[in-house]
Parts: sequence; structure tokens; C-alpha cells
Amino acid sequence: MNDIHVCEVAFGEISAVAHIYGESFDEPYPEVMAAALLRTPGTSCFLALGGLERTPLGFLVVRVILDEAEVLSIGTLSDGRRQGVGTALLRKTFDAVLIEGARVVHLEVGEDNPGAVALYRKLGFRPTGRREDYYTRADKRRVAAILMTCDLIN
Repeated sequence: MNDIHVCEVAFGEISAVAHIYGESFDEPYPEVMAAALLRTPGTSCFLALGGLERTPLGFLVVRVILDEAEVLSIGTLSDGRRQGVGTALLRKTFDAVLIEGARVVHLEVGEDNPGAVALYRKLGFRPTGRREDYYTRADKRRVAAILMTCDLIN
């Protein structure tokens, strides 16, 4: 997908984020979860829009504290996966958090998500830790979280 536009989302515009969150994660109340993420102090939310219709395809919520940023959540509709949506969201996030003074970005990802791990590595993230049995999947299976960090300034 060549035409991806990423914009910042205001708190009152979370319906698209909630929709994507609901498809991306096994959460019974996506609007409540999305709203809770956006209420976190220091957060920003970006929405990836695709095509001439500017269809919402993905979102990313990031928090900046002092010189560090943390991706709190990132999700993509199935139509946007492997189409450059995650890359566009992360690059926009890197630019935005640099302006706010962040020098590094942290995130965590389930070990059962090799596509996301590969994307993060491609964009400069490196594994920095692991949390065993951190996520519980819909089938009640427990999976580890891989902690990853990307240096924005060397």
C-alpha cells in the first residue's frame, strides 16, 4: 500500500482507534481500553489512513516521559498488515517523540508474533528483556513478552 497518511488523533476521535483495537486484540471492550490508553499522561495517538478514501488501517499510542518513549499499543487491521502501515506509524512516532526530547523508544511484543518482531528489528529495535507468561491469549495460553528498545540518538 503506497498511500499511507499518518495523523495525530484527538481524544474525541477514538472510535476508529477502538474499532482497530477491537480487531487487533482479544479485548471485550475496545472503546474502554482505547480511551484508557489515551488518558495516560504524556500520551499521543497516531492513526494510519490508507488510499484515496483515507480509510483507517492502524493506530499507535505512545507515551513520552523525560527522554524515553514507550509504545503502549499498536494495532493494524488485517487489510493493512504487511502493507507498510506499522512502518509508517513507527516512523511518524519516531519523528514526534524526538521533538518531545525522547532519545529511545521501548515496546513489548508477544513472542508468538514473529511478523511484529521482524518489523521492529527492521526499524532498529533490539531485544532487551523478556517477561515470561506475560500475555494470556483467547485460548488461555500464556506467552512471553519480548522487551525491545530502539535508540533514536546514538
